[in-house]
Amino acid sequence: MRALLFAGCLLLPALSCIPAVHAVEITGMKDFPNLQGRYAPGGDCKRQPRITIDASGMAFEVEGHSERVAQLEYAASYGGNFYEGSSQWFFPFGRDGAYPILMTFNADEKAGVLTIAPHDEGYAGGPPLTPRNRALVAGSPYLRCR
Repeated sequence: MRALLFAGCLLLPALSCIPAVHAVEITGMKDFPNLQGRYAPGGDCKRQPRITIDASGMAFEVEGHSERVAQLEYAASYGGNFYEGSSQWFFPFGRDGAYPILMTFNADEKAGVLTIAPHDEGYAGGPPLTPRNRALVAGSPYLRCR
């Protein structure tokens, strides 16, 4: 028992060094002109889901339905304190601290590549992905349209 308590005491300072991820609520995408454009699976804008990024926000076309998002969360520190790459992370559908999907622009440091992954939905033991989010995740990776 003492060994367990001692190990716990050693672990606590290490856990306090783990950086927190901070998301910042933003309105529109005017501050991200390099991400603006149209994205679709494989860069083929005849296919859906399609995603359009412009100064006013994001538009999603999924299975014939359109949805516009102007208020979203920018995960400004997702890459850590010393991250200097080109990837940028967003939560387009966050509410009450729950972010069902994560969008990564310039994924794997490749310009024009967008990935969408489950975040607070679609994991073992958690809530399932909604039909819209399941379709968005299934369409990933997206490329800027040709």
